[in-house]
Amino acid sequence: MASPPEVTLRDRLAVLRRRKGTLVLSVVVAVGLSAGLSLLQTPVYEASARLLLQPRTTESLFDQGAALRLDPARAVRNEIEVFRSEAVKDAVRAELGSAPDVGVAPVGDTDVVAVRAESTDPQRAARVANTYAEAFIAFRQRQAVEDLQSAGEEVQSKVDDLQGQIDALDRQVADAPAAEREARRAALAQQRQALVSTQALFRQRLDQIQVEAPLKSGGAQLVSRAAVPAEPFAPRPVRNGALAAVMGLLAGVGLASLRHHFDDSLSTKDDLEEATGLPTVGVVPYAATSQPRGGGAAPPVALTEPSSPVAEAYRTLRTSLQFLSLDRPVRRLMVTSPSAGEGKTTTVANLAVVLARAGVPVVVVCCDLRRPRAHELFGLSNAVGFTSVLLGEATLDQALQPVEGVDRLRVLASGPLPPNPSELLSLRRASQVLTEAGAGGAIVLIDCPPVLPVTDALVLARIVDAAVLVCVAGVTARTEARRAAELLAQVDAPVVGTVLNGATGEDGYGYGYGYGGYGPAPAPSRREVAKR
Repeated sequence: MASPPEVTLRDRLAVLRRRKGTLVLSVVVAVGLSAGLSLLQTPVYEASARLLLQPRTTESLFDQGAALRLDPARAVRNEIEVFRSEAVKDAVRAELGSAPDVGVAPVGDTDVVAVRAESTDPQRAARVANTYAEAFIAFRQRQAVEDLQSAGEEVQSKVDDLQGQIDALDRQVADAPAAEREARRAALAQQRQALVSTQALFRQRLDQIQVEAPLKSGGAQLVSRAAVPAEPFAPRPVRNGALAAVMGLLAGVGLASLRHHFDDSLSTKDDLEEATGLPTVGVVPYAATSQPRGGGAAPPVALTEPSSPVAEAYRTLRTSLQFLSLDRPVRRLMVTSPSAGEGKTTTVANLAVVLARAGVPVVVVCCDLRRPRAHELFGLSNAVGFTSVLLGEATLDQALQPVEGVDRLRVLASGPLPPNPSELLSLRRASQVLTEAGAGGAIVLIDCPPVLPVTDALVLARIVDAAVLVCVAGVTARTEARRAAELLAQVDAPVVGTVLNGATGEDGYGYGYGYGGYGPAPAPSRREVAKR
């Protein structure tokens, strides 16, 4: 079993190029939704105040190395948790009446934190940020002073205790007999001096605490107050639009890939060749030609617009078929399609015109005895035709009709429609009529019914020299093209290749043919192709 072909970057880009409408629509919808939501969204303002946080120093009152052992990053995180405490929020509530949520985060690798507040009112946003900053500073200052006061009380207690010990020693000296008093004073002098020295150190520390208490900032300083913002923080239409465009593009790529995965229709020449296993002998651009007044089918483009890209494509098809006839003569060429409305009759008519104008005698035979249209494209009658000759109601010369303005081109219309087309085409007389039509060296182009709905084309495939399968880009399903090729192969039909009709983009030579000019052409619908 053959492995599936590897999907290359070029293949993926080709899919996106063919589905560019999906990409554009996805981006437009995403940007449009973003713009709409931005217009509906109420503007939100953001204000930011900055604080410088310092480690608490009360723990290092008697240990100067404690501050050096404290991790600065951890200290900042601790202070942020204090900032979010209920004590700070209670102070904010007392000032504002509520405690809105704010964001607190360090600024880079520093001891500075930013306090961000958001509000639909720019002045309130600034006030909330500043109130939080001031409440935190006041809380930390009060906490630091209380810590120092507590430490001062402990030091004072030590001073008082030492003073009691000193007084006890003095009482021992005073209570001693007069003769022993000096001896006892000398014995206790060293102990008393130690107590006095220790007390002096504690008194010195107490004096420092009393001096430091009014100067304490609590380890937090206001670096910058929050200013009233002039522009809203959200929405940001430009940023949102850019992000929406990127997201829309990504969604479009995914949607285009998904559509391609589930899309069974043929898009390119490579798709057609992969589905049928047959070479593509012709690629015809989509022709959006106007219909003639009064209804009816449009005449062949090769006849009305011989300089158009479409006519040139049919001339290329003519050349390809002529090269194929070098190996084996092709006098009777059958043109069919998988289903109805895929442009087989249009292909026959245009190919007949370019062959005849190249000096080759051509006879177009309409063997589509169910929905004949060949005579309509040339503006001819269908009263007498192929069925009339088969049933002996007219001779071949009587049924053949020349085409005005095209020498060497004659048309054998279908004639009256029979009730049993398949049986009629299987008669030996049908092969004889086709042989007689090609007398004198003329090439017989046979317009056959589609392969899948009826068996008429399979019956005719046994009596022709070559067959061409016409498919249309964006309309013919891969499964339909594959099944049609399989059915033709089962009856040993001499299929020489396929024709991709209605091609656009690179497979259509990069241009389409429009109303009196050249330009990109959209992929045709099945109804449009059927009208051609």
